[in-house]
Amino acid sequence: MLGERRLAHLVLNPAAGGGRASARRAEISTYLEGRGIEVLWHVTEGPGDAGRIVSGLPDESLVVAVGGDGTVHEVAAACVGTERVMGVLPVGSGNDYVKALGVGTKLRRALEVVAGGRVRGVDAGEVNGVRFNNGLGIGFDAEVAEGVAEAPGYLGGFGGYLWSVGRLLWGMKCHEGRLRLGGGEEHEVETILVAAALGTTYGARFRLAPESRLDDGAFDVVWSEELSRMEVLRLIPAVLRGAHIGRPKIHFARTAEVEVSLEKPTPAHVDGEMLPPTRDFRVRVLPGALRVLAP
Repeated sequence: MLGERRLAHLVLNPAAGGGRASARRAEISTYLEGRGIEVLWHVTEGPGDAGRIVSGLPDESLVVAVGGDGTVHEVAAACVGTERVMGVLPVGSGNDYVKALGVGTKLRRALEVVAGGRVRGVDAGEVNGVRFNNGLGIGFDAEVAEGVAEAPGYLGGFGGYLWSVGRLLWGMKCHEGRLRLGGGEEHEVETILVAAALGTTYGARFRLAPESRLDDGAFDVVWSEELSRMEVLRLIPAVLRGAHIGRPKIHFARTAEVEVSLEKPTPAHVDGEMLPPTRDFRVRVLPGALRVLAP
């Protein structure tokens, strides 16, 4: 239970959900104040604001991300390794992380969890010094995530992801390099993507790591061999169902550390936020480093 944490710092991204997030502000305040929780709003003005705001709060604050996965990413990164507790109110377009938490995407349910949930320790990740909470994608997955920002807003999170996939299919690139798992196992790869997942979904509905858990101290690592456009198209329904693991040309491992070394600088993202292209990725789990409110 929330116990004595009766002040909630709400970090709002007004641009989330196509600008609809601000319209839920009064509803959120009314509900939480009705449950005896004092609300202090912090409104972001651009990328990086949420992280800076949270970093300036007292170490034992309750901080609630009010936005989409980008807002959650910044808030979570500033809470990792501290005594701050993070809650999530999903008012964005994708809302992947709340699914892994077991909260779901309904605002009313998420408000109930913020007001009366339990504090749970979950894993975070770190790649080349950058913290993340849901997952890392290298290659095609990152190119898709980058393209979502250019998708028409009316498509929503899932529609925007499909739009980006379709646009990129004709220019898919295969990346050559080496993948080293935590136990020393090495794979020479020719791949279109490598993903290290803490959560279960990407792009709103793609169940890339359907069996992943937030508190097992490990990533679910998924990578492909070289795939044709038709093979990717045939895989999409399987990924939506979480039925792609074990399919031909799709590989899986569970490990706390991953090293990916590629021949050329390659796009990558964490939680949908782009990283500078690079050749070498050093990825590790931070076990139990993030305190969250969960059902």
